[in-house]
Amino acid sequence: MATERVLDLRYNEMWKAWNNTGEEVDDYSSFKGDLVLSWKQLSVTVVKKIPKLIGSSEVVTKQILNNVSGNVECGTLLGIMGPSGSGKTTLMATISHRTKGNFSGELLLNGRPVSEDVMIKISGFVAQEDISFVQLTVLEQLKIMARLKMDRATTDKVIKDRIDYLSAHLGLNKILKSRLCVLSGGERKKVALAVQLINDPPILFCDEITTGLDSYSAAHIVNTLRTVAQSGKIVICTIHQPASGLFDQFQEVILLTNGRLAYQGSVSLVNNFFQKYGYICPATYNKADFIVSILNSDGVLDRNNINDMCELSSNVAQMDIKFNSFNKDVQSEYGHHLQAEKISWITQVLLLLYRSIMCFIRNYKEKILEFGTLMFLGVITASPYANLQFDTKAVQNWQGFWLCLVINIVFQFSYSAIATHQIKFSVVHREVSNKVYSLSAYYVSEIIILYMWVFIKTIIFCIVVFWIVGVEWVFMQLLVFLILTFASVSYGSLLSAYFSRVEEAIVFSTVYEYLALPLSGAYLSFRSLPKVLYSLRYLSLFFLGCETVSTLFWERITSLPCTDIANCLDNGKAVLNKYGFISSDLYFDIMTLLLFCLLANILGYFGVLKKMKIQPAY
Repeated sequence: MATERVLDLRYNEMWKAWNNTGEEVDDYSSFKGDLVLSWKQLSVTVVKKIPKLIGSSEVVTKQILNNVSGNVECGTLLGIMGPSGSGKTTLMATISHRTKGNFSGELLLNGRPVSEDVMIKISGFVAQEDISFVQLTVLEQLKIMARLKMDRATTDKVIKDRIDYLSAHLGLNKILKSRLCVLSGGERKKVALAVQLINDPPILFCDEITTGLDSYSAAHIVNTLRTVAQSGKIVICTIHQPASGLFDQFQEVILLTNGRLAYQGSVSLVNNFFQKYGYICPATYNKADFIVSILNSDGVLDRNNINDMCELSSNVAQMDIKFNSFNKDVQSEYGHHLQAEKISWITQVLLLLYRSIMCFIRNYKEKILEFGTLMFLGVITASPYANLQFDTKAVQNWQGFWLCLVINIVFQFSYSAIATHQIKFSVVHREVSNKVYSLSAYYVSEIIILYMWVFIKTIIFCIVVFWIVGVEWVFMQLLVFLILTFASVSYGSLLSAYFSRVEEAIVFSTVYEYLALPLSGAYLSFRSLPKVLYSLRYLSLFFLGCETVSTLFWERITSLPCTDIANCLDNGKAVLNKYGFISSDLYFDIMTLLLFCLLANILGYFGVLKKMKIQPAY
């Protein structure tokens, strides 16, 4: 009789960890040490202004955390749990120095105040919402982040070994060549975790890392974090309604309710703590759900019991006992974790440029559509002017062609760049705030890739349009159009840097265009304008474009067949005089466009820098 085969559905690592029968697993790092992270009487208050239609704005103050204290030491997996809105994420963002808001209280590492700069250098933060450049593969993401986060002296072999090690222990080997955009939620969580572990930080923060995952994936993630903690690290997670059995994976837990601390201690003693208040969890009930339901209860008796818990946990004497017991003998140094040197600024630019190029190439469908639209508009613009003749009657047609071409370029290229920084801002904001690379390195790499693409589009666009119309162009004309497109792109990028929403940028741009377009030289006689308004023409991209291209075209025309004696424009200079263009200002106009590019990019950088001061999306 054949032996009956039974499929063992138990996940080995998860099962061993839950039953504490597994053999010791390899450490996730070579780091071994004594670190204690402490926070004492933390309070966080936010102030919001609610605008009113009439009168001053209403100021609303809300306290998110109220007198919360706690400690966590190396080798501990600590969970922060509580009902929605209880302050879990705020507490973790505060103790990890990832919040831009002010807080009162003490935040200490080994009994000494720890600065934001130090905390960010020695800790990793896995956010609840994973945002990244999804066109990259898992391996590319890990390699780039390893280069950016690890010491500049780290060799390629060490980086490869580190990636191989994390891939093996996090189960990433099968997806290393897959793009991030095709991964499941659980796989992306693992990749985000690997990125934060790549430089071996002694402290790891994870926000709602099991949210949205099935129980199997959640168990694997928590089991991995437990292994990371056992290697000698501090691991702190916020958790929301963990599955049955998952809650017991944590060694310690912090329970919050309405911004107050109800309990911190061993997970194994939680039931005993609640039993003192008459709460007994049924044997078949999820312990975590049972605790949250009590903390979230509106019953009078329950609220009184919860207040007693909070008052006991917030007792100053009790906090001092716990605080001192953790910190009195722990004074080891952690300075060696701060000695890692970042790669040079140039290397950062090259890495970020490589990342941008890879994302650009893999986003080819959108770029083909963008290029096709530009070519279509170019053909539409040029077709009515096909095979223009050189005589007096054609002067208006020629000048209309140059005006339409300039308008097309300014509109098309400025609006194509108007969402430049909004698209990537959330990812860059988080990475720059975590000191992964400098903002200036990112900004320069973006300008380079943007200008490279604009260069290619402009050259092809101009050659096609000139061929349709029959323009005997010279390279100086191509150069002028390149500078004009760079100025237009810089203008769109500037708007993107200062406006958070594309709609707001478009409204502002529309106002500018209504003012700048009449100054192009085609709609107004400059001689009839007051001097103040006449001088404003240099603020108009349309005027600068029209005067430069018109000068380059008409200055070479020495004679025109005159078909209308009464209104005869017999040479190019006469045409320029009629439209109010000054040929001697050609190089001044070009320099003005170049200066516009430079100033727009500099101001754009400061606009992005200003946005960086707000709280990143953690």
